Amino acid sequence: MARYVRLITALILFLLIFTSGGNITPIEAQAAPAKTILVVVNDSASNKFGRYLGEILIAEGLSSYDVTTVTSASASVLAQYKVVVLAQTPLTSAQATAFTTYVNGGGYLIAMRPDSQITSLFGLTGSATTQTNGYLKMSGSGPSQGLSTETLQIHGTVDKYTTGAATTIAQLYSNATTSTTFPAVVQSTSGHGTAFLYDLPTNIIYTRQGNPNNGNVDSDGDGILRTIDLFQTSGGGAPWIDRDKMPIPQADQQQRLLARLIQQAITNYQPMPQLWYFPGTTKTVLISTSDAHANPTNWYQQVVDIMNSHNAKDTFYLSIGGGLTDQSVQTWRTQGHEFGIHPYANKPDPYPPFNITNLNQGFDVYTDWFGMTFSSPVSRTVRIHQVAWSGWTDAADIAVNHGMALDANFYNWGPWLQKPDGSWAHGYVTGSGQPMKFI
Repeated sequence: MARYVRLITALILFLLIFTSGGNITPIEAQAAPAKTILVVVNDSASNKFGRYLGEILIAEGLSSYDVTTVTSASASVLAQYKVVVLAQTPLTSAQATAFTTYVNGGGYLIAMRPDSQITSLFGLTGSATTQTNGYLKMSGSGPSQGLSTETLQIHGTVDKYTTGAATTIAQLYSNATTSTTFPAVVQSTSGHGTAFLYDLPTNIIYTRQGNPNNGNVDSDGDGILRTIDLFQTSGGGAPWIDRDKMPIPQADQQQRLLARLIQQAITNYQPMPQLWYFPGTTKTVLISTSDAHANPTNWYQQVVDIMNSHNAKDTFYLSIGGGLTDQSVQTWRTQGHEFGIHPYANKPDPYPPFNITNLNQGFDVYTDWFGMTFSSPVSRTVRIHQVAWSGWTDAADIAVNHGMALDANFYNWGPWLQKPDGSWAHGYVTGSGQPMKFI
C-alpha cells in the first residue's frame, strides 16, 4: 500500500507542477542523503557464501543495498554508507585500517567472523578459540525483542572471544541446554559495531538446504535418495535438524536479527523502508499443492470445488497417464488453478520415450509430455515423485535448467521424525517459512 501512496503522491506533484504555468518558487537543492547499506564480499575467500548476505537482505525486505568486493572497499567508498555488512574474509593490514577508519568516523559495521585485526572494534579481547556447531540464545531485548529466546542451532565454526567493552546480543551454547561464557553475537558499547562470531550466511544455507555431506547419501536406507535424507544422519544418529527446534523457524529468526541490527543503526539517522514479507498486511501464506497420479477427472473436480468454496487456488502436479483432457485443464485454469509436472527420478518404461533412469531424464520426459498434452505453459513450480533428489543442490540446478522457479519438495515426512520419547516432530524442517534461492 505504501508504494501505491508514494506513486499517487508523485503523480499529484507532477500534475501540480505542470498545471501551475511553471510559476513555482525555486527550492535550493539539498545534499543527497548518505546511502544506506553496503555489502562487502570476497569471492576469493575460502568461504564462498558471502554474496548470500544480499539474498538475506532481500528476504528481510531491505532491498536497497549495494555490493562491492573487499579489494574495492576503500575508506572513501565505505564512508558513503550508513551501514556496512562485511562477509567472512581475511583482511590485509590496509583493508583492516579502512574498516577501522570507517567505524571511528561514525559508520556502523556488521561483520561475520571478523578478522582478528578488527575484533577490537566490536569490544572483543584476546585470541579466539573455536567451536564446531552449537546453539545460540538471544536475550529477547534490544534488537532481539520479540524474537525467539529458545536456543537455536548453529551449523559451522564459531569463534570464541572474551568480551571487553561489549554487550552480548546472543549467547553461545555448546548444546541445546548448556551455556558457554562466550558470545555468539556481540555489539560494541560504542554502538558502532556488531559481530556475528559464526558465519550467518553459512548457517542459513545449511539450515535451509540440509547437510552438504549428505548429497547422494541414502541416510535412512530406504533405497531412494530424497530431500529428507539431507536432514538425517546415517545409522539413526542425531539428525542435522534438532527435532525439538522444528516448531521454530530457526533460519528466519537469525536473519531477522541481522535485519533488526541494520534497522537499529540506520533509524538513528534517517527512516529506512522495509518491505513486508507477504502481500498487503498478510501474516501467513499457505501454498496449496496436489500430487496427481492418473486420477479420474471427477477427483480433480472435487478438489477444485472445495478450493473454490474457500476462494483458494491449487497447483496440481501431473503424472503421465489418466486421460485428463486439455479442455478440463484449461477450464480449471480460468478459475485460477495451475498445473505442473510430477517427474520421476527412476521409472523404467517399455515405451522408450517414457523410460526414466535419472532425474534429468525425468524432467525431460515430463516436460515433453506436458507440452504435447496441454495447450497451456507448465507451472514454474515443481514437486518430484517421492520427493526424490540428487546431490546437495544438483536437483535444483536440473529444475532451473527446465524453467522451474520454485521448489516444493522439502517437507516433513518419514519415520525419522519420531523422537526418542515417541512423540513426533512438527514444524519447519528447513528452519524457514520464506522462499529464498538455493546456493
